[in-house]
Amino acid sequence: MVSYERMSKILDILSKRKMISTIQLESLMYCSTSTLRRDLIQLEKDGKIIRTHGEVRLVTTNNVEYTYDSRKQEETSGKKHIAETASTFLTDNQSIFIDSSSTAAMLVPYFANLQNLRVITNGIEIARQLNNYDNITLFFCGGHIDYGTNSALGDFAIHFINNFHADICFMSCRGLDRFGAYEANYNQALLKQQMIANADLTVLLADSSKFNTSHYFKLSNYNVIDYIITNEAPVESFQDTVTKECEILW
Repeated sequence: MVSYERMSKILDILSKRKMISTIQLESLMYCSTSTLRRDLIQLEKDGKIIRTHGEVRLVTTNNVEYTYDSRKQEETSGKKHIAETASTFLTDNQSIFIDSSSTAAMLVPYFANLQNLRVITNGIEIARQLNNYDNITLFFCGGHIDYGTNSALGDFAIHFINNFHADICFMSCRGLDRFGAYEANYNQALLKQQMIANADLTVLLADSSKFNTSHYFKLSNYNVIDYIITNEAPVESFQDTVTKECEILW
């Protein structure tokens, strides 16, 4: 079987199941480990699959993390409304975690009139903007740079975050339903989980397009989120479930 035939068969297998281990896939393909690896690398380069720790998934809208620039264009008016509401949580002398999301970036202008802030972020664009503020002591994560999302990620970045305690954490997510909040990138989720663990208060920023969508990696349950800020009232069934554990503002 030639390469394009193998890759077509791999995609056909993945279309029928959400996830498959590389060991299972190798047995179904009747090919060597090295041959399968080459095909999977090519399919990943082509943007058709996602490989994670011995597993393979077909790319879908539920597991793609869009670039920072494309996310920045989504629901701009809604994000501005969210940032305005979130800004009411800001005070002088705070230590703040802020993630790399385009929604959280809308908060940056509100930092200008505050004094003695300490901001810890994994967002390249957010760090670039905050570097112009002389009222802020800025800490930026080291680690692996994901240029598509303008983020510092990975074990080094998580270890860096673990050295800090924050009064408040502002973060977004890829989707949320009544069972919890989700990310499309497990590295993003793991870093944000560390921010949540090291913050006194966590504020989740999510525009209305994020609701009633789930993704393959769960970021958190709502019992560790203090507030969800959005731009429209969620459906009543969502409110009835989630407000038992955190407050929703819009």
